[in-house]
Amino acid sequence: MPGPTPRVYKTSEIKSRLLNVARPTTYMVKFTPPPEVQSFMAQRGISYATKGETFELSCTVIKTPSTSFLTHSVSADYHGVTQEIPYRRAYENEIGLTFYVDAQYEIVEFFEGWVDYMSGLGSTLAREEYRKPQAFYRQNYYNDYASSSLFLTKFERSYNRQLGAVEQAEPQKYLEYEMIQAYPKAINSMELGYAQYDSLLTLDVTFGYTRYVSVRR
Repeated sequence: MPGPTPRVYKTSEIKSRLLNVARPTTYMVKFTPPPEVQSFMAQRGISYATKGETFELSCTVIKTPSTSFLTHSVSADYHGVTQEIPYRRAYENEIGLTFYVDAQYEIVEFFEGWVDYMSGLGSTLAREEYRKPQAFYRQNYYNDYASSSLFLTKFERSYNRQLGAVEQAEPQKYLEYEMIQAYPKAINSMELGYAQYDSLLTLDVTFGYTRYVSVRR
């Protein structure tokens, strides 16, 4: 099959095709802890029903999930040629989120409460018991702490939920990523220091998940 034949593009044609690009600043995040986790957090004064949307809006950095293929090498089918043949789809199985920390540290307590429930801290033994050297952990059941889904929705500023599009000939689309069975896998340390007086405190949380499903709506 021959390659493409060179052709001349008008500037107006290039502009109409290439200048309508997406921006990385418009997105929404949605995660809903299971009922068991929400009840556990309520005992610590954190209500997901009233604070959940604020926590989700506090997400300042997130990456879309990634995927790849596991392959095996085939070198005997053709002389001198080695082929990489995909045999299974693989997922990265974790995604990082960065949140602004509020002055009441509620978002810190939210994620600390989630991982405490996962490890059994506060549900197996009272939180004060873990000050003792002989305290032990007993992990709760996976289905009790893994969220059904973690959603990441990527849209553009021109998107309007009621009209579908603003000043466009066709409805504006958006991307929806759904991470299945998501849970906070790691809470990273927060860097503090006198030299960061003008900075905002952020919290980095890594979510684990089984796989993701992406849809363009």
